Amino acid sequence: MYTLTIATASAAALLAVAALDASPAEARWGGKSFSAPRASTSMRSFSARSLSGKSVTSKSLARTKTKTLLSAGNKTKLSTLRSARLKNAGKLDKVVLKKGPMPKLGQGNFMKLSKAKLASLPKQKAMNGKMGLVGRLAVPKNLKPKLALGLAPKPHMKHAFAPFLQRPWRRPFFWVAVAGLGYLTVPQLYYDRFYACTNVPDPDYDECARILSYAVIEEEEYIGRARYPMPAEASYRYRAKAEPTQEARQACSLEPFVERKWNREFVWVEIPKTGNVTVPEDVYEAFHGKIEGEKPDYTGACKVLVEAAAADTVVATTGPDLNHNL
Repeated sequence: MYTLTIATASAAALLAVAALDASPAEARWGGKSFSAPRASTSMRSFSARSLSGKSVTSKSLARTKTKTLLSAGNKTKLSTLRSARLKNAGKLDKVVLKKGPMPKLGQGNFMKLSKAKLASLPKQKAMNGKMGLVGRLAVPKNLKPKLALGLAPKPHMKHAFAPFLQRPWRRPFFWVAVAGLGYLTVPQLYYDRFYACTNVPDPDYDECARILSYAVIEEEEYIGRARYPMPAEASYRYRAKAEPTQEARQACSLEPFVERKWNREFVWVEIPKTGNVTVPEDVYEAFHGKIEGEKPDYTGACKVLVEAAAADTVVATTGPDLNHNL
């Protein structure tokens, strides 16, 4: 009888310790919680609701709690481990709540440029626009770019990005530092798309330049473009037979180039169901190569004009690597 009483008292004491040791989360969810093994203080704890919808039974919790009590041996050690987990959880919250895009590990485009490297980036001379051309902005002092790309574009891409180096836009824009290139300006409306093409291990700089080129066309349409009717003495360089498909119109419309007046020599091309498209002389061969034949590639031809329009709207850069065909 005396032995049975001692055993009962011991069991009651053990249950009391287990009850006192219940965490606030366990008390709130009625014991339905899951904790990572307490072998390491760096392990994070999660509630049962965050485990892909899987619930944890009270029996498994009881077994986990009993094993923990037996292995730990005292309440003080358990409290220390719990405090460490809560401390780590607080640090995790600070990271998750941090504003702005989070860089992913192992991505070379997020290599941080030091202040020395930022200071050594090429800078275009500030200049005013003329004859409808935009000039160049001076790089602000103590500039903190919104994005700094540590992986330099290939040499041939310098020409494609030339129209956007320190370019002024009529609407809000951001500064982006690019290793080996300089400072680009990216319109706010296009920044998410620009960021997406750089947020990969190997940035797609071709797509980035194309995005900025489309931004130029969009800005012109926003401001309002005056059409230049075909003069009576002018003649067509080429007359296409097939009209653009609906898919081609949606992918890249030729409408912005109908009766467009360029800042350099251009020719006239007739496109059925579209109108009189003007094409710069220096890109005509590339444009014509896309639309000749039975199945013309109007999407590809349109992209040729989009990239040409970006270079046609900015004052020519005098730098040794960027003054070709601008």
